Amino acid sequence: MTSSHSADAPILVVEDEALVALHLKQVLHDLGLHPHVFMEGTPALASIAACPYQAAVLDLGLPDMPGERVVAALLERNPSCRIVLATGLDVQEVDERFGAIPGVRVLSKPFDADMLQFELAALGVVAKPEPLPRRLPFRCFDEGFSDALLTA
Repeated sequence: MTSSHSADAPILVVEDEALVALHLKQVLHDLGLHPHVFMEGTPALASIAACPYQAAVLDLGLPDMPGERVVAALLERNPSCRIVLATGLDVQEVDERFGAIPGVRVLSKPFDADMLQFELAALGVVAKPEPLPRRLPFRCFDEGFSDALLTA
C-alpha cells in the first residue's frame, strides 16, 4: 500500500497534554511526516485557515473549545482530510458521532506508536507497516514463583 499523503505536506496535531504532544511529534517525524503541533484549538483553527491539511491527529478534549470545532474546520477547508481522533473519551460514543464520516478513525488513549501507525496506514496517510514476526507468548513468572513474590 502506498501513501496518499504527500511527503512534504504537513500533518496537523492538536493535543493539550504536553508529553503526549511531544511524543506524537516525534512518532510522526519518525514516520516521515511533518507535524504542526498545537496544544489548543484556537491557534489550530488559525493554522487550518492558512493550510489545507491533508491529515490530522486530534484530541477532542481541548482546554479552549470542543475538538469537534477543529474537526469541522478541517473538513470544511479540505473535505478529503484524513483524521485520527485520539481520545480518552468513550470510543463507542465518539465512533457513533464521527464514524460515518469518511476518512475519520478513532484511536483510544492510551495508545502506542504502532497503533497510531496502523490507523494512519488504514487512512492511507503512511505506508502500511510490515507485519511483525510471530513470537511465542511471554510469561514473566510461573505461578509458584509469582505467589512466592506476593507473600514475601
